[in-house]
Amino acid sequence: MNVKKIALIAMVFALGVSVTGCTSDGSKVENTASFGSKVEHHGTAKYLAISGLNSRVSDDLLTIHAEVTNTDGGDQQGFYRVRWLDESGIQVWNDEPWKPLLLHGNQKLNLKMVAPTIKARDFMIEFSAKENWRE
Repeated sequence: MNVKKIALIAMVFALGVSVTGCTSDGSKVENTASFGSKVEHHGTAKYLAISGLNSRVSDDLLTIHAEVTNTDGGDQQGFYRVRWLDESGIQVWNDEPWKPLLLHGNQKLNLKMVAPTIKARDFMIEFSAKENWRE
């Protein structure tokens, strides 16, 4: 599948809706089929994409699980950080430093991010890649 088709499929998923439920221990889980509103892209990554995202509140801490996919056969480098927000969208923690990612050819990588404070009830992931589309 060529890169333009993959980008189109990613945009279609970004237009979906999120589904929320509870686990047997009572923690809230949000499977975000449409996570476009939770990811702020800095440039348009040419080969890297967040291909899965869900979050849960357990023991009063928000935890995010994200899957990043490399659609290229070679190594690709990306960067991410999380802005931790309260239920009103107000940032409740200082800006995090950018964290580097290295994905080998056609690799999927699972990331786990835990809020540094119990005040965090929402989030925004900032994402960028070393190779972005030239616009």
